[in-house]
Amino acid sequence: MDHDCFACAILTHGGRDDVLYAADDEMELSDFTEPFQADKCKSLAGKPKLFFVQACRGVQLDQGQEISVSGTSAETTDALNTSTQKFTIPVEADFLIAQATAPEYYAWRNKRTGSIFIQTLCSVLNEYGHELDLNKLLTRVNGMVAFNFESGCTDEDMSHKKQIPTFTSRLTYDIYFPKPKLSTKLM
Repeated sequence: MDHDCFACAILTHGGRDDVLYAADDEMELSDFTEPFQADKCKSLAGKPKLFFVQACRGVQLDQGQEISVSGTSAETTDALNTSTQKFTIPVEADFLIAQATAPEYYAWRNKRTGSIFIQTLCSVLNEYGHELDLNKLLTRVNGMVAFNFESGCTDEDMSHKKQIPTFTSRLTYDIYFPKPKLSTKLM
């Protein structure tokens, strides 16, 4: 098959140890990712496999911690070696797993607008998706959720809580989402 990458979004209830709940069963996140390992899915070997997961990962509530921020951080970019040669890659290479919250913590959603993680991810992809690589996009999502979000519940014990998304990258190169080429040909 001629595909540039594979992307999967999972929005469900979850629990500790990356357990995900379906209507009548529970699965582990690895049940979704393992079929796409390079030795099991050769058509995607060396290509990015992206998983975006909106699910709780526990029941802990993040109270947050007040901090003072000053200064800026430097951004670095590595050049991609584009020479063609054969090589062996690890079967777990080229996966990126982005999750709504850190292990053991609750992931927030709004009954009207949905998941703060997914909403922020979509917003960042729409605004910066054609200019920043995926790791930078997800770091921006982390910052926006961490600094701009606070739960608002009528239950005071659940109100004013924070959330930090997390992502694990085993990508072997930077991923960009170029603007689609518009065809001028009439069908």
